[in-house]
Amino acid sequence: MYNLSLLDSLNKIDKSWSDFLCPETIEMLNSIEKKLTTSNYTPPSTRVLHFLSIPLNQVKIIILGQDPYPQPGVATGRAFEVGTLKSWNQTFNNISLKNIVRAIYFTYQNEYLKYSEIKNNIGKSFQLKSPDQLFVEWEKQGVLLLNTSFTCEIGKSNSHEKIWKPFTLKLLQYISANYTDITWFLWGNNAKEIVSDLNIKHKIESMHPMMCYNATGREDDFLFGKTNPFSETKDLLNWLG
Repeated sequence: MYNLSLLDSLNKIDKSWSDFLCPETIEMLNSIEKKLTTSNYTPPSTRVLHFLSIPLNQVKIIILGQDPYPQPGVATGRAFEVGTLKSWNQTFNNISLKNIVRAIYFTYQNEYLKYSEIKNNIGKSFQLKSPDQLFVEWEKQGVLLLNTSFTCEIGKSNSHEKIWKPFTLKLLQYISANYTDITWFLWGNNAKEIVSDLNIKHKIESMHPMMCYNATGREDDFLFGKTNPFSETKDLLNWLG
């Protein structure tokens, strides 16, 4: 139907995206794909447009980050998911995910702990789904996990920003105009800037979860700021998975 391998490689495209995938959008993706052919990029082509498999008409929350993890084999097509991680007992270096877990822990336990301390409570007093299941369960509940760029050069963060920006703007404009009840989590400057001209009714903005610390002047710190996005929306989602 689309004659585009990034789309053809998907297991499915949910019918809720049919209006968005107009000839203009397909042509934009075709142009992007031609640029990617000379790039050693991540995630794999089968996962780049994973979001199109999610029923858009069932989305309650959009989590918007920057771009995929640049390490080989880590990006999954879901923002902030670490594809190499199957258990919280594994060693990993992705600070954003650790701080996400810390923010969820605060939501349900009302206590700030280091990730190393929280890890010992998972499966005991803190029933958090395993990392290879958590993001899947969020999607089932209506979370759309997007980045402002859908690929990057391996080893080079934000290297494909210019390639994806026109498409991403079109995508975010389409969602914001047609699905006004969605709550948007805007994490970091890239996410906040790209939607700055959009009319979004419900949004929770913060600094990027990569760097969190409790200090004066950081009222929008992801972890220690005034608003915890998971606490604000726990009536909509079970963030424990």
